[in-house]
Amino acid sequence: MAAAVVAAAERLLSSEAADGGGVSVALEQHSGRLSPPSSPAPQPRGEAQALEQQQQQLPQSNTLVGLPIVAIEGILGFLSYDETSQLRLVCKRMDLVCQRMLNQGFLKVERYHNLCQKQVKAQLPRRESERRNHSLARHADILAAVETRLSLLNMTFMKYVDSNLCCFIPGKVSMLR
Repeated sequence: MAAAVVAAAERLLSSEAADGGGVSVALEQHSGRLSPPSSPAPQPRGEAQALEQQQQQLPQSNTLVGLPIVAIEGILGFLSYDETSQLRLVCKRMDLVCQRMLNQGFLKVERYHNLCQKQVKAQLPRRESERRNHSLARHADILAAVETRLSLLNMTFMKYVDSNLCCFIPGKVSMLR
């Protein structure tokens, strides 16, 4: 694999040398590693200024905000939804990423609840009288209460979330005491 990298670097260097411009990169023959440029090729003053301006305009990808959205979501996935909501204050891009994560979190909760409810209902007996005395009856009641809360939250917020007026608000719903 290292030989392939060295060969690719040599091809790149030979093509740059054939083009007659650019910064040359020295290749260490023994280690197969690229070393920093020894001395940049002289460039006309106008081209050097244009190159500096382009580098200043490019977003810095060495910051968290400069990463792709998928990478940011992967990193922020380790935070709680409350911490994610507080990160919305950082900048506009972080606000958009966090809004998306909060909205997806609510949808994940709905899907997970539906899955749990289907599994519990599949294990319950069909007759109501047998269902009341079953060991999973309490679980089914709790899932029904959660379904009520989720549907209320859905009716309250999701029309505004779908029209991008707000994102889902993280928090706790006190249910059973």
